[in-house]
This record gives sequence, structure tokens and C-alpha cells, in this order.
Amino acid sequence: MSCVTKSTSLAFETIKAIDGRVQHIRFHQERFDKTRKDLFNASHPLLLASLLSPPKGVICRVRVCYGKDIEKIEYIPYVSRKIQTFRLVEASLQYDYKLCDREAINQLMNKESDDVIMVKEGVLKDASIANIALQLDGTWYTPENPLLKGTVRQRLLESQALYAKHLTIEDIEKSEKFAIMNALIGFEIIKNFQIIKGKH
Repeated sequence: MSCVTKSTSLAFETIKAIDGRVQHIRFHQERFDKTRKDLFNASHPLLLASLLSPPKGVICRVRVCYGKDIEKIEYIPYVSRKIQTFRLVEASLQYDYKLCDREAINQLMNKESDDVIMVKEGVLKDASIANIALQLDGTWYTPENPLLKGTVRQRLLESQALYAKHLTIEDIEKSEKFAIMNALIGFEIIKNFQIIKGKH
């Protein structure tokens, strides 16, 4: 079944599994519950941990496509990709929930860079597939109002390894280090990252 219906896009959750064990399931469960309640008016609980059976012996991406109920679960071998160049693009997108319909985000991509960093009126938001973080004066910060509040971002904010802050393009230019984060890559510092000014 397609994860996009005629009326509305379904949502999805991407979870990392290592040797058959799902990682940091609490944070995924919290977002899953909130999305089902807010978007699909779901009141009956579904416990992700009891529904997932990732294969052992591999690292895989668990993709759970859902609305009020779970529509599809996929276990996809995880292959990392090198991301080093980022293009700054102006984008006034609304993506408060992790929806299967990502066409507006996909349209921002091109061959000039490995990924984009979305900016709204000079304020930093997200990369296309990850939240971002900058190290300033030895402390790691992430945009206080990202496009999507990711699970790794939430976990690191709770542990105070990361702090939310109003960040601008100028902050990237003076940052000591730059990182991206999502459920599959964790928190990855990008060495020798390059920023390309976009035209959007």
C-alpha cells in the first residue's frame, strides 16, 4: 500500500535497529503517539516495541508507515552515505510531523550539493534528512524552531549535550564545528563541510 492516500499523507517513523534490537524506542514511541493523536484522532494505543521484529546480524532501517493504524512495516539494510556539501535555500515549509509526502522538501534538492540547509528569513531550520547543530564557543546548539523535531535532537536536549538557540546564517559562518543528526546516523560531526549559497 502506498504511504500517500488521496485525502492526506500518512506519517512514518524511521528507527535504527542493530542486530535485531531497535534503538531509543521511547523517543519514537512518543512522536508516534503524538502524531496519531494530532493528525488521525487515534485513541487506541499501539506499542511499537511489541510490533517490530527487525532481523538479526545486520544494521537496518525500520520504516513504519501509519495513520490511525499501522499500514506497513519495512526492514531495509542501512547503507550510510557521505554528506559534506550543503546548499543554503530559503524555504517557508510546514513539516511539523514526519509525513510520507516529502515532495516540497525533495524539490529543494539538486546536484550542486549533497544536501540542503533550509533557512527562513535568515534563520536556520533543518537539513533535508536531519536536524543540524553548530558548535559555538565550545557548546553545541541546534535551531530552537526546526522544521521537524527529531528524536536524536530531543534525546540530546534532554541530556543537555545540546541546547536550543536562535541560529542564523552568520552563526554557521563563525561556528567551530557543524553536525547533522537523525535516528540512523546518530550525531555526526561533518569534517571539512562546505556551504553553498542557494538561489531559492
